[in-house]
Amino acid sequence: MDAVYEPPRRASLNFTLSLGFLALVGALVLLILGSGNTVRDPNLLFIILAVLLLVVGFFFSYRAFLILTTRYFLKPSSLELHWGFQREIIPLDLVEWAHPVSDFDSPMPLPGFLLPWQYYGKRNIRGLGAVEFAATDKPNMVLIRAGDRHFVISPADAHAFAQDFENVSMLGVAEPIEPVSQNLRSMLGEIFQDATAKKLLIAGLLGVLLLTAVTFTLSATRLTVTWTTLEQVPSNRLLLLSLVGVLDWLLNTLLGAYFFLQSLLEKRWIYLVWGWSVLISLILALAAVFMSLGNA
Repeated sequence: MDAVYEPPRRASLNFTLSLGFLALVGALVLLILGSGNTVRDPNLLFIILAVLLLVVGFFFSYRAFLILTTRYFLKPSSLELHWGFQREIIPLDLVEWAHPVSDFDSPMPLPGFLLPWQYYGKRNIRGLGAVEFAATDKPNMVLIRAGDRHFVISPADAHAFAQDFENVSMLGVAEPIEPVSQNLRSMLGEIFQDATAKKLLIAGLLGVLLLTAVTFTLSATRLTVTWTTLEQVPSNRLLLLSLVGVLDWLLNTLLGAYFFLQSLLEKRWIYLVWGWSVLISLILALAAVFMSLGNA
């Protein structure tokens, strides 16, 4: 029987989502303040800081996606590790052992770039070589050796996972399988094999690029625009529309890709998620054009 193990997520998600939300709200506020008004010139420093906070918000959004997609599967023939766009399928007969890190005398060196309650990335460790981390809880880390590769994961109960692995290993391999190692590039290749998915993803990217080009062009060639409140505001306020469009595109693209690769939804619903990004980008681009009519 297949067993699914999930890492503790509450602390890491609370931390990541809180900082990501604050960064995005801060970017929105700084863009509004930096855009100025009819009696105040735009503040370039505020706009630059807003762009930096926007990048930070995107980073934390991806980290949240990484945490939410981390799962470990123990099957009669394989051990599967999933996190983000990374997927490792390891034949069970290649896995030599799985031991809780707390059982070792020496502490486990961690990846160089760390955030609280999340341990992702690779690190060369003396005596082990390159070790890949996909963990969120240091006390429940498990070190896995599979041939010349090593992985560190963190199921909710490290000792229970190690015991379950021992029990499954003693039963022998149900059927031989080939190892699989997938990353973002290979997974995009898998998605692009679907003609409709490929067209929608390309359309979504083109849509958000069109929106960005329209808003930047209009903000550079107009002094003021008519905002949704029917008041005249500086034209660089249109960049807020670009921000909304990019956030919507990023969220829908990641969610759709995750649902597609995990086969969690029917493809028609995934196509709808990706198509929504295209529609939103076009609507926002048209809105920017209408706001600029008569303002030069």
